[in-house]
Amino acid sequence: MKKYLKTILVSGCLLIYFPALSAEGVVISILAPSAEEQVLESGRDFYVIGRIEREGKSPEDMPFDIRVDVAETGLVRDGKMIPLRIVSSRVDPFTGLTPGRDIYFRYEGKAPWVDINREELYRSPPPDLVYRHGDPESFYDPTLKAVVTEGRFAVLIQGGVTKDFDTSYNYPEDLAWKLYRIIVTAVSGDKILAQAEEDVMFGTVQEKVLARFSPDEHMKEVVSFAEENGFRIYRDLFPGYWRCADGSVYEIPRRWRANDALEYVGGRVHAVIYNIKEKRCATQEVEIGRMAFEGWLDSEDVLYYHYDIGEPSLRFETLYGSDIKKGKIVAFENGDRLELLRAEAGDIRDRYYPEDMIGTVDWNFHDSVSVDPDIPLAICGVVTPIQPMLSEVIPNDDGTFEVGNRISHIRYRFVDMIDGVLHEESKEVFLERKYRNSDGEWSLGSIYEFRHFFDLPEILNGRIMTVYVNAYDKKGVKIDGTSEAFYLRIR
Repeated sequence: MKKYLKTILVSGCLLIYFPALSAEGVVISILAPSAEEQVLESGRDFYVIGRIEREGKSPEDMPFDIRVDVAETGLVRDGKMIPLRIVSSRVDPFTGLTPGRDIYFRYEGKAPWVDINREELYRSPPPDLVYRHGDPESFYDPTLKAVVTEGRFAVLIQGGVTKDFDTSYNYPEDLAWKLYRIIVTAVSGDKILAQAEEDVMFGTVQEKVLARFSPDEHMKEVVSFAEENGFRIYRDLFPGYWRCADGSVYEIPRRWRANDALEYVGGRVHAVIYNIKEKRCATQEVEIGRMAFEGWLDSEDVLYYHYDIGEPSLRFETLYGSDIKKGKIVAFENGDRLELLRAEAGDIRDRYYPEDMIGTVDWNFHDSVSVDPDIPLAICGVVTPIQPMLSEVIPNDDGTFEVGNRISHIRYRFVDMIDGVLHEESKEVFLERKYRNSDGEWSLGSIYEFRHFFDLPEILNGRIMTVYVNAYDKKGVKIDGTSEAFYLRIR
């Protein structure tokens, strides 16, 4: 199957073409779906985005519309043009652009945090907002969702996943498990000015990355990890997540979340556990949430990864000053759901800034950990998500999911071979990272990582102990694959 999809991708790339300059001086080209993302999950909505080159003429000098047809590639090659989707723009004949009166600026389906003024939004409006002025019901017509600006066009194609959301979708079938040809045409009346074509495959991406994309250092590592291993990382815009000209984002949550989540319930998912928040985090509420809803978090097709030192990089104290250690994204050991990553000792602050220098650090638990008496100790690590009972995963009206159970705390037992348990503590699985920039500071709270601080009692001084580590879920049930142990020496 993977070999077949690669063949399709290559074929799709070859089918993108840039028509020769016509007598009218119009050239159009397709930018999205990009060559790297021409395999889409069955039922996906997608944007067709492209460039318009007018060869020195202004839009008002040469007004034209953009039409997108989607048809089965095999039939098109046989000379049978039977479009399954047709979406067309309607530009103002005097400006050559989609008129502002046809953009529904007061749409209530946008995210409540979207705050983009009318002028900025009209510079590059999402095609989702197009309707026919004077006909409110036309907002739900999927054949109208096309925008033309001076140098770009954008078209929303509905594949079926959001057919119950703000649409009069009445196509006889969803887009599924076939090779389709996208044909983009610049038309003026009955005259064709230019065309561009591209093939996309509806099926399942076989290898994909699931990860939080912030902060920037982490994003860079995730992109490198995906590229080195040939995994898909989604960078084309999901419909309903539209970047405006000034970089701000117009969000229609119920559209983009449904399309995003759909990509993670098939194929093999490579999930990088880092900085995943419980709320306002697509990785947790949408992607992991949908996987949990489908009962898929424990599937053998879901592989979990982490940084071997807990961070993309760390600056730490040495005898001669400081040094920087680079982290590497590595897989959890087979069957493991908990990994101990490093031990810190010395001046350990409650507020954790990954960019700050940490104190003395031990990167390897396997050869024991040593610390001087009365010196604070921190144990850092990471856990995987767990599959809750299906009844504990609640779908919300906004396209998110509440995942009702996870590994929530870890118990440490400090055991002497002769005297037995000398000390015991239970710690919450949570890590709050602090970040700074010129605008101030902010924090991100990770629910799958921890940095546990210990102020150990005097009874442990001078001993060599075994520290037994076990993790438990929110109901207090011990989780398989979370048992670890290491030697600790208090000098």
